Amino acid sequence: MSKFPGLRLFVVSVIVSFGGSFHFGYQLVITNPSQSAFLAFLNSSFASNYGSTLDVTKAETIWSVIVAILFVGAIVGSLSLELVGEKLGRKRGMYLSFTITTIAVAASMVSFFINSFELYSVSRVLTGYSLGLSLGLIALYLNESSPKECRGFVSMMVGVMVQFGTVIGSILAMPSIFGTTNDWWHIYLVECIIVLFVLLALPFMPESPGYLMLCGDETAARKSILFFRCYKPDEVDAVLHEIKENLKQNAKALSVFQVWNQRQTRKGTIVGMAISLSMAFSGIAVINAYAVEILKESGLSLSAASIGNIILSAVSLLAIVMSSFTVDRYGRRPLILISNWAILLLNVTIVSLMYCFNKFHYSWIGYTLVAIISLFIIFFAIGPGPLCYFITAEMVGQSAKAAAQSWASFTQMSSRALVLAIYLPIANQIGQAFAYLSLFIAPTAIGLIFLYFNMPETKNKNHNEVLEAVTNLPSVSKILRPKSAAVEPHDFVASNDFSCAVEKF
Repeated sequence: MSKFPGLRLFVVSVIVSFGGSFHFGYQLVITNPSQSAFLAFLNSSFASNYGSTLDVTKAETIWSVIVAILFVGAIVGSLSLELVGEKLGRKRGMYLSFTITTIAVAASMVSFFINSFELYSVSRVLTGYSLGLSLGLIALYLNESSPKECRGFVSMMVGVMVQFGTVIGSILAMPSIFGTTNDWWHIYLVECIIVLFVLLALPFMPESPGYLMLCGDETAARKSILFFRCYKPDEVDAVLHEIKENLKQNAKALSVFQVWNQRQTRKGTIVGMAISLSMAFSGIAVINAYAVEILKESGLSLSAASIGNIILSAVSLLAIVMSSFTVDRYGRRPLILISNWAILLLNVTIVSLMYCFNKFHYSWIGYTLVAIISLFIIFFAIGPGPLCYFITAEMVGQSAKAAAQSWASFTQMSSRALVLAIYLPIANQIGQAFAYLSLFIAPTAIGLIFLYFNMPETKNKNHNEVLEAVTNLPSVSKILRPKSAAVEPHDFVASNDFSCAVEKF
């Protein structure tokens, strides 16, 4: 079997990712280089509606909440993933989420013309809801439609499109293009056109074979497999047999609460949530949302900081495209562990550079910071960045995929919302360096340790093989045990301290 998808599956993965993950990346950064324009809009709208102006501190506090409120909607969208994904299906669920995205983006444009920051805030919540829902649905759709030999490559398209969205958003939101007081609504016009194109293309794609088999429609599932994979009849039969065996072990779709009742699904869900949590608290949320401000605070001009932000987004896109070709070669576990270790070291370096600039004001520190953050983004893009969008679905059975992915998305969105809501107020009180230190060093270190002992390899594995990989994970007692000591099977299972600790949840 090829490690690369056929043309049809590749095109489908690009189109559906354009409908959801592209917009997620786009929304992450458009408020960054154009922040001055949005603050002017906020002040103008507040003065017009309430007859008073905001001082700088209040305006920045309100704005940080408006930025973070995107993820409040995304939290709700994540929690509704299991309901929508199982009741409507993956494809019809995407119809719903993309339609809501269109309505929300249109509301953002209308808020400009009626000068209402309240409507803009509502549009952010709606946008967040649609993105939280669509990210999970796309991950499920691609995971269930891809052969396991190239599942990682196809699923990485979600992450690739997130980063492509950050590049396009960073460019269009620059003050020299659309990031001005009079033109920022064009940013949303571009987004609206893209999502309408995806909605027009969606009718030509079938439902995922995994969901069709879950509904008992084997004929439609067979057609779906032939559409995505161009298999021979006997190969299609083998795929259907594997799906049936998986469904026998996981006969009924589990709700977001039922995944906690079974040890296997609970463990996979917790590990998926841990990956999302370590991703959100790696510092990437702040870099996406406030990179321009961070670079300005480190000595760069607004134009230089905006260009630096584009460079960071472009580096991220290049890195994640390259990682698409390595994820099915080197596996998920080594990419996560190596990248998280590098991110931890780079975060310490970022804090040190921020502190040195505050103390000595050397002009070269800002440019050095761009280089270090570029390295940070490279390691983020080959590890937790793209993998967090689909790794959870690989660690659980068919019946638990939607619910487990829902919890992983919920963790990511709630963590991002928390980080973005508290970062600016903390930075204003204790400075950028200490705010970054207090929020992102310890969580990255703890996440690295937890994942080392609990994350199995899922590359080219079906559900039963993933469960077997879990039993071979390292543990503290195994590491400390003398090599000559014999290990009985029951002792091995009992010795997996960290795994057992999680399984007692």
